[in-house]
Amino acid sequence: MLCSTLKKQMKFLEQQQDETRQAREEARRLRGKMQTMERIEHLLKSQRPEVEEMIRDMGVGQSAVEQLAVYCVSLKKEYENLKEARKASGELAEKLKKDLFSSKSKLQAVCSELDQAKLELRSAQKDLQNADKEIASLKKKLTMLQETLNLPPVDSETVNRLVLESPAPVEMLSLKLRRPAFSDEIDLNATFDVDTPPARPAGGRQGHAKKLCPETAHSPTQDAPKKVPKGCRQETQLSLGGQPCAGEPDEELAGAFPLFIRNAVLGLKQPKRARAEPCRSTDAVRTGFDGLGGRTKFIQPTDTTVIRPLPVKPKAKAKQKAGARKGLPPSQAKLDTFLW
Repeated sequence: MLCSTLKKQMKFLEQQQDETRQAREEARRLRGKMQTMERIEHLLKSQRPEVEEMIRDMGVGQSAVEQLAVYCVSLKKEYENLKEARKASGELAEKLKKDLFSSKSKLQAVCSELDQAKLELRSAQKDLQNADKEIASLKKKLTMLQETLNLPPVDSETVNRLVLESPAPVEMLSLKLRRPAFSDEIDLNATFDVDTPPARPAGGRQGHAKKLCPETAHSPTQDAPKKVPKGCRQETQLSLGGQPCAGEPDEELAGAFPLFIRNAVLGLKQPKRARAEPCRSTDAVRTGFDGLGGRTKFIQPTDTTVIRPLPVKPKAKAKQKAGARKGLPPSQAKLDTFLW
């Protein structure tokens, strides 16, 4: 019961609220009309003396009434024209407002694009700075590498020799089947007889001869070798080198050299050894695949017991031969062209 009464009261209050809202709107509209009427009344009151004076000037009569009617009609037309002009100006104002809104939206879009361009410019500047730093670091690394490559003359000569003598890597070689160098026929069983050179004697005795030569040059008996004939002089040089000839008498040294040189030579003398004849090798030179798509010659040993190790060359001779090798044209691509 109480709820129903409260609901009725709520509905009544809502109706009253709607009525008051409508009354307020009506009062606002009437207030606007009243303000316009007051303006019109104020205008009429301000124009009343002029109108009365104009009517007085026109006089009283039918013609005066007609003139007054024509004047009122012209005023009405002018008022309508003013209303149309006001309406057109309102439309133009609305159109200008729309244009202003569109221009504002375009300006916002341009501002956003400008901000994005500024951000891209900042990122590009950062990338440029990073690139400059990277270039500077690479320059430092390059200078360090160049300093490390500035080796002493001996080491640089060794490095140059290794670079010149080293073959090119496999990636640079053209992997293709090449024709044989000598003929178009491929014979895998072709053999060639090669003479193996004899073993070289040790070079230690030559060093003793070099050491003894200055002593002989500055010996007090310089006139004694002049008396010895050419044949004996050559034999004495061989005896000083530590390689005495067969059947050479030791008494010839007594007349040609002083006592201390003779004792030195006799002390360095070794027992005679019979030289072995140079053995003829049975190695075979064959033509076969070189593993890179072509064919080349290689030595195939037949008896592994006959193979002798190569004599170890002194370092001085190796350095002298390294310079001689540089003058020869390389028959194969070298590593220096690969690096530079």
